Amino acid sequence: MTVALLVMLLLAAIGAALVVVTTTETLISASYRSAQEAAHGAEGAVERALHDLSTTPDWSLVLAVPPANLVSTFDDRTSMPRGPDGRRLDLAALTVERQRDSDVRAGPSGFGADSPQWRLYAHAPIEELLPSAAIVLPVYLIVWVADEGLDGDGNPAIDSNGTILVHAEAFGTGGTRRAVQASIRRSAEGVTRVVSWHRVP
Repeated sequence: MTVALLVMLLLAAIGAALVVVTTTETLISASYRSAQEAAHGAEGAVERALHDLSTTPDWSLVLAVPPANLVSTFDDRTSMPRGPDGRRLDLAALTVERQRDSDVRAGPSGFGADSPQWRLYAHAPIEELLPSAAIVLPVYLIVWVADEGLDGDGNPAIDSNGTILVHAEAFGTGGTRRAVQASIRRSAEGVTRVVSWHRVP
């Protein structure tokens, strides 16, 4: 009787351990998948912004002080969209956050009057980027643009050297958030090229 009880307890412990391991592995897998979806979403948002910016004749139009600034056609026309996990995304507050983070890295202390001033440029769910037959991913995308601060004109609302910054963030499920930033340049012939591209930690 005692042996049978011990065997039952051992089997129960093994079963419980298997449940914990399986649950943990499932959560890790879901978290990784969500992070990858968000990372690729941020990259897709930059690509879409590049498409719109390449057709904009003067980038000063997108750098103008809001509400005079030109925005992308990638726009769901809401200021408080709901993210994939149900939380509200306050675009105004996120823009303030983007500016605050930028000021720490490349603010007035380093660039003076030329320090980048970020403008909300695009925002919509990722499905607006995808073909209608594609699988819908739970990702919301936001893009900001700014003068890159090296043109020396003392005015972050004017592009004087054909180079600007594009910063895209993707919000996924479970609080997932990934960002990509690119520097883009327009040549004298009007060709837009990516100068630098990196994921933001």
